[in-house]
Amino acid sequence: MGADMTLRSLYLPTRHTINRTAATDTIRRLCRQATADDLRVLIDHGWVADEVHSSADTWTDEALSARAAPLRLAAETELLHLFDRFARSLGHRDVIRYRFDNGDEGIDAYQTGGLSSGDDPTDAHSAWDIVFDTGRLPDTWTDQIRAAAGLLHPWGTGPAVTTVTFRAWA
Repeated sequence: MGADMTLRSLYLPTRHTINRTAATDTIRRLCRQATADDLRVLIDHGWVADEVHSSADTWTDEALSARAAPLRLAAETELLHLFDRFARSLGHRDVIRYRFDNGDEGIDAYQTGGLSSGDDPTDAHSAWDIVFDTGRLPDTWTDQIRAAAGLLHPWGTGPAVTTVTFRAWA
């Protein structure tokens, strides 16, 4: 019998909020400029549903080109919805917020998570996938979304967010 405890943390400058405008503009730009390879990643990882093809591997270049516009629009709609869910989650009761500061300057830390037996431990934990899932979105998309949203690392370097999993077995 095992148990996992997964924690996610993200950071904003003190007294700042998520920059929704910049992040949504970035999401729109990324989706509207999505290449065939980007669309394949979005389809394969379930960001874009398609009734005809279960996997992007079954898409020919011609089929992707013919359906690129609706696929890009579907991706944009889904990612904007997910980003909005993420931004709203920062005020949920399953998110802890605290401040590290030195007078007027500092960072606000947000954390969520907990014990998990395969499912996400909190609603906020799953809502944060849009800024954590670097492997499920096309290369650099998550980094660009995080940067546009204003997320930062507490030391000013490295990733804007962290995930830590503790494992214990009985």
